[in-house]
Amino acid sequence: MSQPSFTISNPWRDRILRGEVCSVMSVKYVLGNEIAMMAKMAGIDGMFIDMEHTSITTRELSQLITACNYVGVSPIVRIPSKAHWHLSRILDAGAAAVVIPHCETVEQVKEIVKDAKYAPLGRRGCTNNQPILNFQAVPTQLQNQLLNTETMVIPMIETPGAVELADEFFAIEGVDGILVGSNDLCTDLGIPGQYDNPLYLDSIAKIIKAGVKAGKPIGIGGIGPRLDLLEKFFEMGATWSLSGADGSMLQAGMTNLGKKYAEINSRVLSSREAAKSTKAEANGHA
Repeated sequence: MSQPSFTISNPWRDRILRGEVCSVMSVKYVLGNEIAMMAKMAGIDGMFIDMEHTSITTRELSQLITACNYVGVSPIVRIPSKAHWHLSRILDAGAAAVVIPHCETVEQVKEIVKDAKYAPLGRRGCTNNQPILNFQAVPTQLQNQLLNTETMVIPMIETPGAVELADEFFAIEGVDGILVGSNDLCTDLGIPGQYDNPLYLDSIAKIIKAGVKAGKPIGIGGIGPRLDLLEKFFEMGATWSLSGADGSMLQAGMTNLGKKYAEINSRVLSSREAAKSTKAEANGHA
């Protein structure tokens, strides 16, 4: 009897491995399951759920991950530390990718891979009926092989020292890509917020060159509004970015709404004053 075939839905991974440019929405505040469907309807293939800079709990995370997996949006989770129990618990919750901040050394990245991958690549502990497999009963050996391949381990490069190690990071078996933390990188370079500075641009060029050489995808974080730079980096070989965040999208919409109503209020008050003046003038001539 032939073995059943098992697959994982990870549209974001599929696209970036084909070299396609892919948008990823960052989520910090809007944690209801509805946001996964909204992202799907908006044509967004990946959701970056940020545990590093938020108070998102593991339970909240697991529910949003499950919603993402069921609607077909890849849940990409930035974990809050390099601890093995953060890696394993978040992967066991169904993450399609884990992003690990502030990776500084080759040994650090090798240890991360060991904690995030099953043997023979690593030492991740086994568990069955996993959310990313839609809670299907998958034979352990097949499950472990499948998840080693299909779920992604993505260290972040955020310092000048890590930039110089990009080739070595990409060369580690089990590293599935790199995400650049632009704001921390610029800050460490002494040029906070200066995305047009040659120090930043040269650093990005080095990382992209290393990724293209290794045949592994590169993401760019922190400069979502700078579509001009992102398109340039995509032309060079990067494939995804943290394209927009729930907080900034909401704030922009609310600011626009507030501005429109302030303008309406100004026009209405002016109109009322004009009407009063006209009425007073008419009464004066009566």
